[in-house]
Amino acid sequence: MRYLGEIFVVILFVFTSYASLQKGSLKIQSQSPPVPLLNSNATVSDFYGGDITTPFTTVLHSDVSLVMYYAPWDFDSQLAIHDFEKIAKKYKGQVFCSSINCWVSNGACKKTFPKLRSFPLILGYVGGTKGVQYRGPLQYEYLDKFVQSLLKPLKRIETVADLYKLLTQSTAVVTGYFNFDSVKPNGFYSFYLASLRNLEYDAHESIAFAIATNPNAANRLGINLITTSQQFDVRLHLWNETLIYPHNENTIDVPRFLQWIHYRSHSPIQFIWPSCRKNQVIQHYLIEQQRPSLILFTSTLTPSYQTLMVKEVAFDYNNCAFSLRIARLIEEIQRQRYAMETSRLAAERQCSIFEKERECGLSNTSLYINASITTDSSVEKTCGFSFEPTLFKFQGLGCRYSSKEIRQNANIALIVDPKAESHYIMSQTLSKENLENFIVNYMENSLRRFQRSHQKSKLCPPDRVCLEEISTDEFEKVVLDPSHDVIVFYRKNGCVFCEVGARFFLKLSLMFSLSAASFLENTDLRQIRFATINAEENDLPWQFTVDKYPSIVFYPAYRKSESRLYPHNLELNEANLLNFTLSQLSIKNRVSWFIHFCRDTPCLQEAHRQIDAQIVIIDRQIRIFRNRLLWSIDDDRASMEELRGWVRERHFFKELSYSVRKTVVGILRRMNRDGYPNGVRINAAE
Repeated sequence: MRYLGEIFVVILFVFTSYASLQKGSLKIQSQSPPVPLLNSNATVSDFYGGDITTPFTTVLHSDVSLVMYYAPWDFDSQLAIHDFEKIAKKYKGQVFCSSINCWVSNGACKKTFPKLRSFPLILGYVGGTKGVQYRGPLQYEYLDKFVQSLLKPLKRIETVADLYKLLTQSTAVVTGYFNFDSVKPNGFYSFYLASLRNLEYDAHESIAFAIATNPNAANRLGINLITTSQQFDVRLHLWNETLIYPHNENTIDVPRFLQWIHYRSHSPIQFIWPSCRKNQVIQHYLIEQQRPSLILFTSTLTPSYQTLMVKEVAFDYNNCAFSLRIARLIEEIQRQRYAMETSRLAAERQCSIFEKERECGLSNTSLYINASITTDSSVEKTCGFSFEPTLFKFQGLGCRYSSKEIRQNANIALIVDPKAESHYIMSQTLSKENLENFIVNYMENSLRRFQRSHQKSKLCPPDRVCLEEISTDEFEKVVLDPSHDVIVFYRKNGCVFCEVGARFFLKLSLMFSLSAASFLENTDLRQIRFATINAEENDLPWQFTVDKYPSIVFYPAYRKSESRLYPHNLELNEANLLNFTLSQLSIKNRVSWFIHFCRDTPCLQEAHRQIDAQIVIIDRQIRIFRNRLLWSIDDDRASMEELRGWVRERHFFKELSYSVRKTVVGILRRMNRDGYPNGVRINAAE
């Protein structure tokens, strides 16, 4: 038996070595054969085997192509392929659409792009140019807009009105005028490539590229006529200025040109399109810039009545110098809004005013105009529609205060202030006047911060013990009640430590229940109120918020400004929580509850000693105030009132001392019926 353990180890080592020698090379399970992601009759050419040569041969011979690189196991790829097929059906014969499985280990796509880890990847190809990556949301509407931009990246402008219309629909407009008398105008191809490459960083085409195709149009836009084939004119038109691109060559350096555009572009309004993935696009605009922002949530890609309204307000807000250029832009916006509203009202009339709205498919972005409506004034008279004038004190408001930046969103308008960590929601109906008043009230600090308040049912089953659940609306009434000591337990959803701490908090509330205070019923004992709040669902004023969960805060009666937080470095248990609560009470309540928690004679004797010490302190204060009143010439009413208070305190502690002494005597009598060690009993007869 002594050598049995050693023999077993040797045998185990021999078998392990033998298995290692016999195993040979590591066996790896081969990858399952690839299968098509789409049906065989799909419009999209699916190269599920990972082939890349065949599709790219077609790409090189196509005017416009759209290629999606996918992994068959990727959920986003499985969802996007259906919208991708809808795009292929819509542009069949015009755009070549193919999908390539880039996850097959022995496929050409995997070998060509070995570092591709994010799926799906969608690239657009125009002719033989380098692919343009699509970075927008994987939805049909956004993909459709991207394809339209690939097909027509340049707009054509002939008049100043065309330019202003583009400016109202975009953040900026880049215009180019080239000498089309020559076969290959200098700079045009680079300008065209820049418009395509810009789609990679601006998938929603917030910066529009446009060209003037004839000298008359260029002249109307203020562009000097070009006489030499070596010249061209490129400009960046913003909401308040126009910049000329500085070039000394016969061509345009595309990367440097795009960098110049994005560096120089600015606007009082920005459109934010979250990509439906985890990103920091909203954080960049709202948090990192550290300035208040007005946001309007919208679900439309094209300029709508609401988005144009916000843009008009933004231009008016920042029109510091009463610029005629900005006034012209506002006029163009009003014209478009007027056309949209006229279209909507006319369509509503045709559909019997809302009754057939679903059949007609109305929307705020419809531009359909009924031919029976002859004049704009007739629509105004019939439907009561008119544009609201700008508030007198609103125009140029951005100059009189710190600079603000206005964002976009629909139906719900709010202002987010990251420095103050607060936001304000406009409760009125969305209109130009209400939006302007909303901003003015914010600037004048007359808005009330929006706070969530989640009210839960107060019902507590009879067979359970419940804590008082409060909301934001009840916080001030419950916690700031001056007549009660209140202790609040802050928690949040999904917090494991909150569940553990809540048990100790519940036990503490039961310990401080007045119903358990048997011999203290006749004393002036102030009740302690226990409450809990879900801080994730209820927004509180900043002075009442906490940064860690769970947190326990004690709000003393008549001294709410002296609230105390349970130390986070102290273990949360029953004893520590009890000591923390007792330490925050007033001296009267502290001694009273200390007596309540005493369970033996030594504890009560210690409580009696503390009461006697407090009586000594009170007697000293009474003597001080009596001497002050004795030698005072005038009628000192304040000192008289304080003296009365100390007398009441002395009476309280005297009564408490009597109750404790009576309780101690009762305990001693129960322990020893004789009451004396020698067994002598003294009876008093009347």
